[in-house]
Amino acid sequence: MVKSLYMALILTLVAFTALPAKAEDYKTLEWTDLLPEEDLKKMEQLPEISHEGGESPAGGALNQAFGNQDPAAAAWNEVLMSANVKGELNNKKVRVPGFIVPVEYDADQNVTAFFLVPYFGACIHVPPPPPNQIIFVTNKQKIQGDMIYSPFWISGTLTTETMSHDLAKSAYSMKADKIEEYTYE
Repeated sequence: MVKSLYMALILTLVAFTALPAKAEDYKTLEWTDLLPEEDLKKMEQLPEISHEGGESPAGGALNQAFGNQDPAAAAWNEVLMSANVKGELNNKKVRVPGFIVPVEYDADQNVTAFFLVPYFGACIHVPPPPPNQIIFVTNKQKIQGDMIYSPFWISGTLTTETMSHDLAKSAYSMKADKIEEYTYE
């Protein structure tokens, strides 16, 4: 009797773990949730960027600082290169919104691996975000190459594994369980 109850319990646990994950099984993250506290504080304290450009005073302190080894420039560089991660997110089921930057394709030109980034054009048209603001994603779901212009919700298991590619370096990786078109919630 004890043996049959034990077997029934095991079979129930196996059946339960085989059920597909529901949206509520994933913790929804914002991009700032990926930043360790010290990196978030540094980012919040950065000087504003002026898009005026040039050498004029209107160019802003940061624009002028890059040529002068100014501490503000060093702070920006430190934030932009950070691969610091939140260890407590390792192996957690999460859901993150973002844009797809293809890294690998299958024979039919479906995207099979990509960087998930917080804004459109990251890694392609502008310098990449910091590594701790990039997630390398592998997936089995077919994503057509022309879908990269739209944002998506990516749900899966997040890890603190890094990945380097010619386009960028990521401080996080994810095996995607579900990829959905982004809708504002």
